[in-house]
Amino acid sequence: MTMTLPILFNNRHILPSGRLPLRVAPGTQLTTVKYAMRNGLDIGVCMDETSPIGAGIGTRVSIEDFSLSSEDGSLTITVSGHESFIIDSVLDNDENIVVATCQTLPSWPKQEVSIDSAPLAERLQIMFERYPELSSLHASPHFDNLTWLCQRWLELLPLPASEKQVLMAANSCSNTAEYLLSLMKDPH
Repeated sequence: MTMTLPILFNNRHILPSGRLPLRVAPGTQLTTVKYAMRNGLDIGVCMDETSPIGAGIGTRVSIEDFSLSSEDGSLTITVSGHESFIIDSVLDNDENIVVATCQTLPSWPKQEVSIDSAPLAERLQIMFERYPELSSLHASPHFDNLTWLCQRWLELLPLPASEKQVLMAANSCSNTAEYLLSLMKDPH
């Protein structure tokens, strides 16, 4: 499916079924958010790799909540991820908003957690217990769904955007699960 979205470049990835607070700096980012809210549009969030071409995979999100910081004029928006996409083309519209024509990527099929992949669930549960603000974003966690677990780990881990983009472009969570499990077995 083809869609056109205003694009917000951010230093964090959000994936389908995810919820994240994103800091929106005054300037271009804030203008993009205002444009989307004024026009009732969802936003495409792509990880910033210094150019739109380097951030070719993103996720369509809807804005659920926002709060303004009186200190620096930034805005924090809580967004909910829907489907991932790959950018076909990017342009500035009449209001100088970066808008992209995108193709949706196939959703990863749900997979049950196996004995081998159980550490992904166990360690994410520990993270949720240690960081209540993280847990509060996901009222109904799906610790038995390997796809959901892999998506949350990709949101949380500070991996290079290029690695995340390769994993996000796959047809299932299998490669991501193997990659994440190898990171857990071989702490760098």
